[in-house]
Amino acid sequence: MSSQTKIRIPEAFVNLIEDIRLLKSDGQNPNKMSLKQQEQVWVSLQKYGWTYPILTNKDGVFADGEQRAAVCKAHGEFFAPVLRLPVSEVDRRLLRQVMNKLKGKHQRALDLEEYGRIIEAGEKDNLENLLRSIGEKLPEDLGGPVESMGAVPETYELIIECRDEADQKAKYERFVAEGLKCRVLNL
Repeated sequence: MSSQTKIRIPEAFVNLIEDIRLLKSDGQNPNKMSLKQQEQVWVSLQKYGWTYPILTNKDGVFADGEQRAAVCKAHGEFFAPVLRLPVSEVDRRLLRQVMNKLKGKHQRALDLEEYGRIIEAGEKDNLENLLRSIGEKLPEDLGGPVESMGAVPETYELIIECRDEADQKAKYERFVAEGLKCRVLNL
């Protein structure tokens, strides 16, 4: 089946290849991607291949990788490595939460050093495309404006839950009028 895809699949995953059109969504995945992020997923899959498989329960209901599968299907790629795990329904949902949320927090100074190494290696355009897909830009000392970095200080964060978009806008405008530096985050 690996000959039925143009995306590179590591030898260790070859025995896991399945037709992803047969997998199932519960329709309740809280992880949503912008079109730019979907484009970056596609670029990443084309460049690096399947670095880790899609995860499902034994019945083929997504636990992780639903967005990657959707991106592949949109590009006519229908085969991917799928790891079916013998997990209960609640564990499948917990696994989805873990895979979506436990990613760590980037330290700005180390990110800047990493950006510099990527730029030195000649991949500035790819880095800019990736950052743009998540609403960030290169800082000024690396070729972009500092204020557009979009980073929240390492130790200080405040998330305010709003009833709807109008409430979000009203709160944002009130806080900006009070002289606070704010940014909008839709989860």
